[in-house]
Amino acid sequence: MAVLLLAEVVDGHLATDSVSKALTAVAALGEVHVLVAGGADAAATAAGLSGVSRVLQADDPLLSHGLAEPAAALVAGLAGDYSHIAAPATAFSKSVLPRVAALLDVMVISDVTAVIDSETFERPIYAGNAIQTVRSADRVKVFTVRTAGFAPV
Repeated sequence: MAVLLLAEVVDGHLATDSVSKALTAVAALGEVHVLVAGGADAAATAAGLSGVSRVLQADDPLLSHGLAEPAAALVAGLAGDYSHIAAPATAFSKSVLPRVAALLDVMVISDVTAVIDSETFERPIYAGNAIQTVRSADRVKVFTVRTAGFAPV
C-alpha cells in the first residue's frame, strides 16, 4: 500500500524544506502520495519533489485557516487507501495527527528519527537522552517525522 504524507502549507506556499525531509524519511515505505490542503501553487511544488508519485489537493476555504479538526477529518477520510500516514513534526502536524489517530483508533508515533521497517520506528525519549524503538501492529501507522535527521530530496 501507499504512504500518505500530509504537507504543510504556509500562506499558500508549500513548506518545502520540512516536506522534502519527511519525504526522504518515508520513501522506503512505498509509493508516496502527498496531501496538500491549499492552493494550486503548493500542489505544483509538491508534484515537483523527487519521489512523489501522486499529489492530492484539497482546496477548500475550511482548510485554509490551519485548523486541526477539518484537516484531521480529511486525512481520516482518505486513510483507507494507505498503510502509513506521516507528516513533518511541526506544530500543525502535531495538532492534526493525534486527531487522525483517534478517529482511526490507532496510536500516533511522534518525532520519528529513523524508519527501520514498515512497522518499526525510532524516536527520542527523556529529552533526547535515549532512543526508543517502537513497533506498531496497527493497521495504519500514523507518525510525525523529526526532520532534522533527514536530508531533503
